[in-house]
Amino acid sequence: MRATLPAEEAEPLPHEGAAQASRQLSASVLALLRRRDQRHKGELYVNGLLSTPGRKTMRNLAASTGERSAEQSLHHFISCSTWDWAPLRAELTTRLDRLLAPRAWVLRPLVIPKTGRHSVGVGRRFVPQLGQVVNSQQGYGLWLASGAASVPVNWRLSLSGDWLEDSELRQRAAIPDSLDTGAPEQLVLDMVRETAGWGASAAPVVADAREEAVVPLLEALSGAGLPFLLRVGDDTGLLAPDLSAGRGPVVSGPAGRLVELARTQRRPVDWFDPAVPELPRTSLVALLPVRLPGTAARLSLVGVWSPDRREVAELWLTSLAGASRGVLLGLGRMLGRVDTDFTGTTLSVGALDFEGRSYRGWHRHVTLVSLAHALRLLGTHRGRDALTPVPAKRVRRSPVRFGQRPEGARAVSICGCAAMGVPPGSSEAENVGERPATTGPQTIDGPSRPRGGAAYRHGPRSA
Repeated sequence: MRATLPAEEAEPLPHEGAAQASRQLSASVLALLRRRDQRHKGELYVNGLLSTPGRKTMRNLAASTGERSAEQSLHHFISCSTWDWAPLRAELTTRLDRLLAPRAWVLRPLVIPKTGRHSVGVGRRFVPQLGQVVNSQQGYGLWLASGAASVPVNWRLSLSGDWLEDSELRQRAAIPDSLDTGAPEQLVLDMVRETAGWGASAAPVVADAREEAVVPLLEALSGAGLPFLLRVGDDTGLLAPDLSAGRGPVVSGPAGRLVELARTQRRPVDWFDPAVPELPRTSLVALLPVRLPGTAARLSLVGVWSPDRREVAELWLTSLAGASRGVLLGLGRMLGRVDTDFTGTTLSVGALDFEGRSYRGWHRHVTLVSLAHALRLLGTHRGRDALTPVPAKRVRRSPVRFGQRPEGARAVSICGCAAMGVPPGSSEAENVGERPATTGPQTIDGPSRPRGGAAYRHGPRSA
């Protein structure tokens, strides 16, 4: 029998309320552009991202304005102007934090294929989703994600040693002198810390780290005291002290082998795929206390199985030591939520279409892409339902303070929902239901992300 949660009645924001929220969001973000002409160009650019069919090239965006010399002025506004994108991202983040009440901060890589070699950060790199080396840019986005919707609010562009060490390349792409590292874990950590500094309610960091250097990323997040749930590969080396029970040496091995030793701890958990929410699904979830070699921090290894398969389908590592299987599985499913919204919305507003060559131009473009994504979301029925005007029984969220260990992770309420910033009984809490175990102690537990080439849907970009 599946565990049930008490329901709370919360009316979705009406259409006129969503329209007003959309207007206020756009006005408040663009108001941070100091000059009137900049605000006008910002409106033209965002409207172009929303209305221009096909590729969002500067020429196509300019054609949608009906203004003479629009192409030149928009190019200058994005690539050569002096406005700072960080205040706009901060305003967008704080407003969406109140509107969406996100459950997780999801990190998602962004690969942008290119045919030329002049775009900032472009280089030949192996892309696992395609199984080949591709000439491309590599970026990372941070998404505020709830069960109903997600929006990217912060970005980083990865630069290889060639771009950072070559003074001519740096000058040509206007790369700031202060930028001195392109290591993914440092880019991600810097992005998360910056987002936290904007005042958004803290949430667990969720990411698919199977194609990243997982140990440096884990160490960076753990060292900063950031709660996380990371999907890892089955070859990730771990220690499992509890398996030895104090007798003999500590059991060690790859995650895929260790999780098989916890098969008896598997429990069924029901969940809903964000892409097909009308079809409930079930996974078997098991947990095993582990730690990384050379560290004392205790983590949980989460294994997820399909009921009809013997092999483990997913492996996760988390620092949320007190979270239930249902909460961890729900957090992991935020990857699918983000992938769905990336394919359905972010691509359509031009995330991969920037043709400029400057570092600042790329950042300004993706900042306005984030605003366009949010505005398009608010214009949909799903987006209106995702807004949180105020539930009938408002439960105060318990934000985790970055830089210290989250105490809330050690004592959670019904299915751990309150500790994750999700009111018990809310639609998000009901989205994942954990079945009570008939025998054995209740321990800790966790979920999948469709892998594929969504980022390559429109083919390589020029420049």
